[in-house]
Amino acid sequence: MGEGRMNVLKPNLKATVITLLEKGLSQREINRKTGINRKTIRRYAQLHHRAIFEETESSIYPTLEGVDTGSSVLPVQNPPPRPPALENPPKNGSACEPHRKWIEEQLRLGRNAMAIYQDLVELFAFTHQYNSVKRFVRRLKKKDPRQFDRLEFLPGEEAQVDYGTGAPTLHDSGKHRRPRLFVMVLKYSGRAFRKVVWKSSKETWCRLHEEAFRYFGGCPGYVALDNLKEGVIKPDIYDPELNTLYAAMLSHYDVAADPARVKDPNRKGTVENGVKYTQNTALKGRKFDCIDAQNDWLMHWEKRWAAPRIHGRAKRQVEEMFQEEKPCLLPLPLSPFVYFRQEIRTVYDDGTIQLDNCYYAANPAPLYSQVVVRVYDKEIEILDPQRMEVIRRHPKGRMPGSLLMEPRDRIFNPSRQTDRLLARAEAIGPHTFSLCETWFTEEGRSGQRRMYGLINLVRHYPARYVEKAAELAKANGLKSSKALRRMVERMAEDEKTEPLTQDHPLIRPGEDYAVFWNQHAAGGSSRPIVTESRVKLSQVWEQASWLEVIRVFDLEVDPKRSRRDDEIWIKSPFTHEEKASMHVSLSENIFKDFSSGKGGGIMQFCREMLLQKGREMTMSEVARWMVKEGIATANHPKSLVKQKEKAANTGTNPAIKIDLRRYLRTDHPELCRRGISATTCRYLGCGFLPRRSWAKTGSPLNSRLVFQVRGVRENGQGLQPVILTHTGRALSMEQEELNGKYWSYPFKKAWEIYNQDNILLDEAALGQTNMFGLILTEGFFDVAKLVEAGCRNAVALMGNAISLGQIERLVWIRSRVRFPRILLFLDRDPAGKTGALQVRERLFHHGFPVTVFDWEQLVSFNGEKPKPIPESIKDPADMSVEQIQTLRRHGIF
Repeated sequence: MGEGRMNVLKPNLKATVITLLEKGLSQREINRKTGINRKTIRRYAQLHHRAIFEETESSIYPTLEGVDTGSSVLPVQNPPPRPPALENPPKNGSACEPHRKWIEEQLRLGRNAMAIYQDLVELFAFTHQYNSVKRFVRRLKKKDPRQFDRLEFLPGEEAQVDYGTGAPTLHDSGKHRRPRLFVMVLKYSGRAFRKVVWKSSKETWCRLHEEAFRYFGGCPGYVALDNLKEGVIKPDIYDPELNTLYAAMLSHYDVAADPARVKDPNRKGTVENGVKYTQNTALKGRKFDCIDAQNDWLMHWEKRWAAPRIHGRAKRQVEEMFQEEKPCLLPLPLSPFVYFRQEIRTVYDDGTIQLDNCYYAANPAPLYSQVVVRVYDKEIEILDPQRMEVIRRHPKGRMPGSLLMEPRDRIFNPSRQTDRLLARAEAIGPHTFSLCETWFTEEGRSGQRRMYGLINLVRHYPARYVEKAAELAKANGLKSSKALRRMVERMAEDEKTEPLTQDHPLIRPGEDYAVFWNQHAAGGSSRPIVTESRVKLSQVWEQASWLEVIRVFDLEVDPKRSRRDDEIWIKSPFTHEEKASMHVSLSENIFKDFSSGKGGGIMQFCREMLLQKGREMTMSEVARWMVKEGIATANHPKSLVKQKEKAANTGTNPAIKIDLRRYLRTDHPELCRRGISATTCRYLGCGFLPRRSWAKTGSPLNSRLVFQVRGVRENGQGLQPVILTHTGRALSMEQEELNGKYWSYPFKKAWEIYNQDNILLDEAALGQTNMFGLILTEGFFDVAKLVEAGCRNAVALMGNAISLGQIERLVWIRSRVRFPRILLFLDRDPAGKTGALQVRERLFHHGFPVTVFDWEQLVSFNGEKPKPIPESIKDPADMSVEQIQTLRRHGIF
């Protein structure tokens, strides 16, 4: 740039610049102090240097006017050498460059430029200014532009949701306000659902999701959302705590929530852009008279403009991609989600909780404990706070102060006591039962005291005396329990004073017995005399089966009303009501018909049914009829077989017909991570159970690692495996909080040992058990890892303790497999070590040779020097296959 174009400074500023240049200040520092443009300072510096150069040149070659040189003609001389062209002063490197390495270390420690400058002065005698350090630090901190990844998703895999603000809308207050704008965008196609609401809440947030799912015609697999309170109660990178209502709604639609990290909107950038796109294009500059008008406009705008547009990134029409994505969405459930309100309540000392001025029974929740209550429109549910399992259901109370408690929840239940008294009376005899039933029918609960007095007489006197006294009382119309007691006492005294007699018409002479003995003992040709023993009513009553009664009388059972395993609800055969009103207790063999008022034991029920069909019988005749029909087994030719079968099944679990092995997948990543192959899974009957779309109801075993527990039964064909239950291991914290870490169909775990069927039926496992002994572990994965390593002689106690039933099972297994010893290979934690000592002591008392695996022993793995087992190995499942095989080669297994 020429001098004519240079900014001309005032003389004082020009002098200031020249003075600062002469003092050695840099152009940057002069710019900071004076505010003069650096280009101007540079140009004046060049002029100043040029002036200094010209002055120097004139002093070296002076020209003196008027000096005669002795010649009028100037001699020709060589011109002086031309000075080099004046160049801009070179850019010097930073004064901090020698200390670069030290400064970089300080920056990694998080120190700022001022602290670094102060240490440079103190430690290295740094003489330059702070600005030099600041500029050098700024260059070191300069970062490359942040690069973002493109998140690609499969059709129907994810949707993203967020809130924004809508257009100004006329509120009920008469002013225009901005409602909240809800937007859900399908990630693959970009199709969106938009709706505005005045206020947001947990229920509103969930209902907006439901409307979006119905609008799309299906559900995505995941929903990415912000950490707003309507969806996430406590944000966490690894385990966010979802709102209870929101989590239940998503579970109903089989959708998983995926909250973004805090302050990370880029994770759901699609919906962030979708909100801005809606605000800037559809709503900018508009006002609406009501909120419905704004929602109608958003629907119209989506259909007319947003859906047919060409997507900027995909370069395809949004509607076209949505039609591709729609078949991939999850199907909607048949019923909508039922909303509830969840609260925490404390159980009072009477076993109830208070909710909305009503009281509800909370048994079996412990007294003074806290329970979770879910309030629906017409009923409430009481849940265990740890397992979140429903323990009670009640219809909602209609009036303040109402109490909803079933008779079985009361400590003293008159109705239950009456049924027990009548059952005890029936066990004494038919006359006693008839007399007690008459008292109760005529006087109600006030007659129970006399019933107690009559029935308790059997504690001191034989039941036949009580039965005879009841017969006399019925015939004479007696109602006093004291009179009955006197009659029974008199009978007992008469029996004591009555002398024994040798002669009576009913007593055969001794000679007849001698003749009979001689005939049958000597010749043996006479036909034996068949005698029938008297039917024992108590034995018939105890061994009778309600299931056979239902079969014989063709009764109709209502399976929906049964809440316990030992109860059945039957439609009353006496009143023929549509609703099942007759309650049957399978454990006590009694019934109570609430529609007709009848009640008593199983024999009385059969007597009533036979009487209804025109067959009047005594209790003894009813008992013989029940034995004949197969309802009971006492004194029946088939009773011995049935009693043997019942004795064989005592202390064992019933087999089930459900076999899930064909649905189990053996390629789940968790199984691969644990080193369990598909061969081992098929051998043990375990694997991942995926959700089955055709199943009517969702099982808690879905999406879990399922292990099939089998037992062994002995029949005429030998030992046969039977399926007892299926146990599922949770794969996520949500599953664990919902249904527990392990969930299984009910069975008596204390009676069984896992993998016992392979020990008895597999030849390879049988041979290893005979040679090496039996390995007792804690869990399913321990057995799976041992089997994977080739150790098939492993079973699991399904815990760190052993029950008496499991010891009896081991005794039964030892009677068929003569294993030399038992190795306790329980977990390494304190509970496992303590349990191993207790199990060893219990097995030792039953004659088992037992050794406990020593976790502190020195073992040589991979040919190395013996060393302790690594602390990272907590149980057998944590060991590798090579480590287990090494232990077997060393003779430890």
